[in-house]
Amino acid sequence: MFTESLKEYPDIVGIACEGSLTDDDLYGIHILLQESLASAHQPGLVVDLSRFTGYSDPETFSEYVRIDIIHWNDFNRIAIVGDQKWMELGVAVASFLTRAEMRWFDAGEAEQAVDWARRA
Repeated sequence: MFTESLKEYPDIVGIACEGSLTDDDLYGIHILLQESLASAHQPGLVVDLSRFTGYSDPETFSEYVRIDIIHWNDFNRIAIVGDQKWMELGVAVASFLTRAEMRWFDAGEAEQAVDWARRA
């Protein structure tokens, strides 16, 4: 499941993921990104993965990669927040799929992640 977060910031898109993401979740995330990008040019993106457990199946993961590629040039900075070390490695790999500057933040650094993503 995902929810839109950080709605109070016009220059940032916030997504919080919880549990396992399905194809429907990724479709919803893609729609949210499309709508957000219609009103802001290269906003920051903050993705909170502190309650994320994975993808429902391998096809869902490949859909995630496809969405990353579609939006590879849409964001100025992407901050990923989480508490599992393997996710930090995932950020390093994902940074090759985007032109945006990416950075990992521990779950306790969510405020710093927002501040960093908002700076252009």
